[in-house]
Amino acid sequence: MKHIFTLAACVLAFQASAQLVDQAPRKATEQELETSRLLGLQEMAHAEAAGLRGGGDSTIVFFYEDFANGFAGNNGYGQLVVEDTSPDNTIWQYVDAAGDGYFQDATASGVQPPAGEFSTNIGPLNSLTADNGWMVFDCDYFNTPISAGVEDTEGFLTLPTLDMTELQSVVISWDQYIRYCCYPYLPIFVEVSTDGGDNWTAFEAGGSFIPSANSASANPLVTGLDISCAAAGEPAVDIRFAYRQSPVTGGGYSHYYWGIDDITIEANPVANDLELVQLTNGDVYFLFEYRVTPMDQAIPAADGGLLAGVLFRNEGFADQENCVVTVDVLDNSGTVLSSTSTDPFTAPSFANNDNCPANPQDTLYIATGWEPESAGQYLLRATMASDSVADAGVLEMDIEYTDCEFGHDNPGTLDVELGPRFDDVNEFFEPTGYGNRYTFHNEGTTVYGLAVAFGPSLSPGIDFEIRWIDQDPEVGLSDSPYEFAEFTSDPNWAGSADNPVYYPLAFEDEIEVSVEGLASPGFYAGAVITEFDYEDLELTVLGNGNSDTDNSTIIYQQAGSGDFVWFTSQTATPAIRLITCPVVSVDVLGAYNGMHLQNNYPNPTAGETRFTFSADWGGDFMIELRDLQGRMVDVVDLGARPAGEHTIVYDAAPLADGMYTFSLVSNGVRVTKKMRVQH
Repeated sequence: MKHIFTLAACVLAFQASAQLVDQAPRKATEQELETSRLLGLQEMAHAEAAGLRGGGDSTIVFFYEDFANGFAGNNGYGQLVVEDTSPDNTIWQYVDAAGDGYFQDATASGVQPPAGEFSTNIGPLNSLTADNGWMVFDCDYFNTPISAGVEDTEGFLTLPTLDMTELQSVVISWDQYIRYCCYPYLPIFVEVSTDGGDNWTAFEAGGSFIPSANSASANPLVTGLDISCAAAGEPAVDIRFAYRQSPVTGGGYSHYYWGIDDITIEANPVANDLELVQLTNGDVYFLFEYRVTPMDQAIPAADGGLLAGVLFRNEGFADQENCVVTVDVLDNSGTVLSSTSTDPFTAPSFANNDNCPANPQDTLYIATGWEPESAGQYLLRATMASDSVADAGVLEMDIEYTDCEFGHDNPGTLDVELGPRFDDVNEFFEPTGYGNRYTFHNEGTTVYGLAVAFGPSLSPGIDFEIRWIDQDPEVGLSDSPYEFAEFTSDPNWAGSADNPVYYPLAFEDEIEVSVEGLASPGFYAGAVITEFDYEDLELTVLGNGNSDTDNSTIIYQQAGSGDFVWFTSQTATPAIRLITCPVVSVDVLGAYNGMHLQNNYPNPTAGETRFTFSADWGGDFMIELRDLQGRMVDVVDLGARPAGEHTIVYDAAPLADGMYTFSLVSNGVRVTKKMRVQH
């Protein structure tokens, strides 16, 4: 389950006076600590006056650590303790004002973290007080070089024990940046213990970063957590920042970095603070939401009509009574077509929540009973109020019903270009792919192709495929069956965020989809992909950044095993849509250009197999066979052939087991299919 959570933290804009002597950490004086506290409180008052908090009474910083004194601590309570899975606790590093790293024993690491071969010295954490030091869990550097072997890593940065008896609420905030590998689940947590470390309550620490393997978070990512349910009123509270292997995967987290700075702990001064967080068109936790929906997939009124998801958060320390959420549907002239309100309910504070850790926000799904009468643009709107909060804000979402397009992306905010990773060692762009997942509420939809908004960096001459994947839960997305069609990129397809163009690319045959599919409900994916590497060519697609809250995006990347596979749980949404009505591609398929290639038979094959093709013209023909790395393994010159259908017998016995492509080439037209060799 994925959450979006950003708690507005107090801005502590000051430079702590503690410095480094002879490149080694030292303990700050009492006067320096007092000075930093007073400066922090003064700046907090300015932040309150400027409305940077949610409003309310003034507050006091209970604990603050800016790492100006390294592992010795600059907080007035005591030193910091680190431990990790390296032999000598050398994954955690303190980074000084010059950017140089030091281990806990004050030994210089000799690098400027993060410094691994994959992090490639990406640069420091841009925290508020980065110029007086910060901490980093540099597991990438620990596992460099990868040729010497890779270890999964874990580590903890523990604060001094704190007496929180007088605090009725506890909020912790900090600056961070994170990049991790190699599974979707975040490996970072804030953990709280009140029994001397025998038991820990773990809070996800990703903040507003949508979990995504191999993707970098914002720098800095200002993050906050309300840990009241575990810490408020307790006399001895231990808090640690934990980098852990995921309990879901059991391992696989070995690379990249986690930088931390400017840790602040305070009591929440606001009693009544109710906030709307996100509005969705669909179920973002178990299914998907859509910006663009074909009319034949509109949810009928008899089934509840449009399903709105409203995510909200009680950020105060008091329970909110008699909360009511209202969802409206408006047409493009502003006329309200539907209005639905919930029955009154209670939104508990973090401290009073029955669950600990409490979800960063709660979600209501509201069946509006509305279905569109015609295709067009509509506005989805949500409002919320309680006895103590008259207005929790307004959230609005533009949605569209079309004749034959189905998509997750928002064309008005295409702010990222998704592209392949460049391999600096081998100096080529790696294989890559992007796509979106779908489910279907109504039977009877046919998929004819994909509409793709390519990015401005798209290179002409790239051989790629569009794919329709029927996800099989038994084998996973990467090994699920799929249909495909092959294309070569055209220089005129490159678009831009200001001028996106959705180019239609047709499958060779129409595809009937089912509500069930191989899973129940059926999960499908439409994607573009190239399984070849290129020295100077890129396949790129436009997308919406920081938007994949429903886990619908898939990206084709290299896994820790070295294989290229489909990853879910990404941060961006590719501008790739399904086409649900007949379409002719802009790049006309061979089947529409007088040449058609059938699947080989038998397939899989251990020896002889037959290639059957037809052409509207006579001419010279050849068949090229390649492995999935794009390397040519055989060429069969068929010579001159007349128009009509032809069948040839090919002996695949000399080929190693595996997947191959075979392409029929003639008169500038290329059509490709796949075959498997299995002895």
